[in-house]
Amino acid sequence: MINKHIIQDRAFSRRSFIKRVSLGSAGLALGSLMQPASTPAKLFGSEKSEVEFRTGTDRREMIYQSLKPFQKEVEKAIGNKQIVIKANAGLATPEYEHCSSHADQLRGILDFLKPIHDRQIIITEGTAGAKCDAFIGFENYGYMPLEKEYKVKLVDANDQPYTQQWIRAAKHHPQAINIIDMFMDPDVYLISAARMKTHNAVVGTYSLKNVAMGAPMCHWRKKGAEQVNEKSKMHGGEGNSGGRELSYNLFLVASMGVQPDLSVVDGIVSIEGDGPWGGDPVEHGVVLSSTDFVAADRLCFELMGIDPKYMKYIEWCGDAGMGNFDLSKIKVNGPNYKDHIIKYKMNKNFDWQVEWIHENYES
Repeated sequence: MINKHIIQDRAFSRRSFIKRVSLGSAGLALGSLMQPASTPAKLFGSEKSEVEFRTGTDRREMIYQSLKPFQKEVEKAIGNKQIVIKANAGLATPEYEHCSSHADQLRGILDFLKPIHDRQIIITEGTAGAKCDAFIGFENYGYMPLEKEYKVKLVDANDQPYTQQWIRAAKHHPQAINIIDMFMDPDVYLISAARMKTHNAVVGTYSLKNVAMGAPMCHWRKKGAEQVNEKSKMHGGEGNSGGRELSYNLFLVASMGVQPDLSVVDGIVSIEGDGPWGGDPVEHGVVLSSTDFVAADRLCFELMGIDPKYMKYIEWCGDAGMGNFDLSKIKVNGPNYKDHIIKYKMNKNFDWQVEWIHENYES
């Protein structure tokens, strides 16, 4: 298992970040804006991270079985914290159901948590569309019955308090952004219920991106700001170069403390081609779980046949000590994952997405 202190350090990272109250642009040096708030110490070292890998078609049971080996570790890490499950349902209308967290993925997680946690659990999402209530998605995707089946409360993340922080716009300019406090709260145990998908800017999207892109505000209720979706700022705005700005900002937000304590990725039916909210279903028949989100996401793109050199935002998180990116430091329990690799069709703009990587990392 991963270092027993990693959960505490992630919480410390979140706590340090929240205490950084915005001083306004006049009071902040440009250099400080471009630096992570508090990068966690490199804790993994030579110790291997474990990923539980399962194959089949019974989503609920496979999710549950992939989590069972982590029971003692997760129970200890939760302690008195509030559990928050971040669903991947950022576009709430019915045509996106196949791209979103399945209700049975959430049931599998809740089945696992039930015997070790008797308090209320929050399931949340903050949609990216202006004037789009997350509860529309909760209804369309079959989440509403969960409140009766379990001790669960469904919450629209865009209704929660937030704090102004800073990321990077195109051409290295500082960019103010409002980050939802819940995703940085040191008293929250954050679970990412992600789906394995291709992406239109950073090649692939898994457990980290699910929470990091869920954290910026979309002001669909705020009077006078109904059309302001701050999630789009993560892409860098005008002048962005492929996935460069989004890759950097995903790493930056993760280094601020917005990172899963527990990653649960559903690849029973995943998405190839023009993901994350288009694309075509792939019946892959896999799920995986880990308390190391870097290791979990690394296995995802291995399973999709994606060259790791294109997954810079995950690689950088590994370099910063947030998890293990090196396959030699990842122990995959279950069937041989190499027997279940499928070469996914990439998004049609793949060459544009990775152009900056070829320019910056190849001679």
